[in-house]
Amino acid sequence: MYGTVTQIQITPDQLTELVRGAVRSELANYTPPAPEGSDLPELLTRRQTADVLQVSLTTLHDWATDTDDRPAVLVPRKINGRVRYQKTDVLAALKQPRRFKHKAAEGRNQ
Repeated sequence: MYGTVTQIQITPDQLTELVRGAVRSELANYTPPAPEGSDLPELLTRRQTADVLQVSLTTLHDWATDTDDRPAVLVPRKINGRVRYQKTDVLAALKQPRRFKHKAAEGRNQ
């Protein structure tokens, strides 16, 4: 708990230059993080999409249909008979708040 206190006399301008130098040094070594989803392919499979959104395949299927409570959350594309999801649509769905429960189910949970 006991330490040595050292007092240095420095002008405000000198302190400003020391701080600027330290900030410049840190910024020179800074590498910004990769944007979210940059490692995903342009078209995702059902499994990849479910993994990214952390939902089951059943939920993913349910989100593809319009209901009385909400419009479709994520609309798949059929390419050569296979279901694919666009990366931009999946990333947009990630940013949406998850309030997709049916009204009847919400009433039971309260």
